[in-house]
Amino acid sequence: MAGEFRYIPQETLDDITRLVNPVLDAIVPFVPYLAVAAVVPFLLRAMMQWKLEASRGSFLDDATERKLRSVPLSVGIWGLFFMHLFLVLFPGVMRSFAATEGPRALIEVMTMGFAFFTMFGLLNVVLRWVLEVDVRRKLGKLGLLDMLIIATVLLPALGVMLYAWATIRWASVWTGQVMWQTWINAFTFDFSHNDMLKQMPVFMKLHMIVFPLASAHIFLSRLVTHLMIPRPSLIRMGNLRTGGEGEEEEFTVRKAAAWVAGVSAEKEHK
Repeated sequence: MAGEFRYIPQETLDDITRLVNPVLDAIVPFVPYLAVAAVVPFLLRAMMQWKLEASRGSFLDDATERKLRSVPLSVGIWGLFFMHLFLVLFPGVMRSFAATEGPRALIEVMTMGFAFFTMFGLLNVVLRWVLEVDVRRKLGKLGLLDMLIIATVLLPALGVMLYAWATIRWASVWTGQVMWQTWINAFTFDFSHNDMLKQMPVFMKLHMIVFPLASAHIFLSRLVTHLMIPRPSLIRMGNLRTGGEGEEEEFTVRKAAAWVAGVSAEKEHK
């Protein structure tokens, strides 16, 4: 994508690449071990929490959950999971998508959309905790730990996303074949064919390292583990009408405009 305006000088990107590439080249071949060691224990912890909540119920009341779920975090997380699973399980399909601009753009937009859902969902949780006393009270002391976990996931993820956006269209270089080969080499203890890993862009190496660590980190959070399970019953899909008991008042265009603009009914009547 030479010549495209990306806001970050090419010299800066080249310096970053030269600085981190030797470190990444040494770590990437061992990513499968890292993924298993990090994800499996915390995934088991998350499964135990889901099982306890299924029998005991949620540790949050519905009002607090509605606030924390106002941005559907579960949609973003599970969307990312299944998109990555599709890309890895069907490398041939991915290569055919990447070969054409339209299908490649479709995959990129869908995956980045899920990524933004995840980022905004996590940011919503942090903002609700910071700004609302009731939410902090409901989450208790463990809420601070949840916020620290979310912050340590958000910052690296934002950094990787910024670098990816500034350098390459990542879907065009992602192949399930590379991922499968990395795992096969690791668990057959064959590290003599790592040239393809060294040739990958820096972003791909960062992605392979950060993804399992971020996933494991998320499972360590009681709150995010809970919010990963969708609860459609908390979504209110009522019609756009207001009124008192026994009567319905039409939701006019004027009221809709005031509502969107954030003007309360009290202020409107002053």
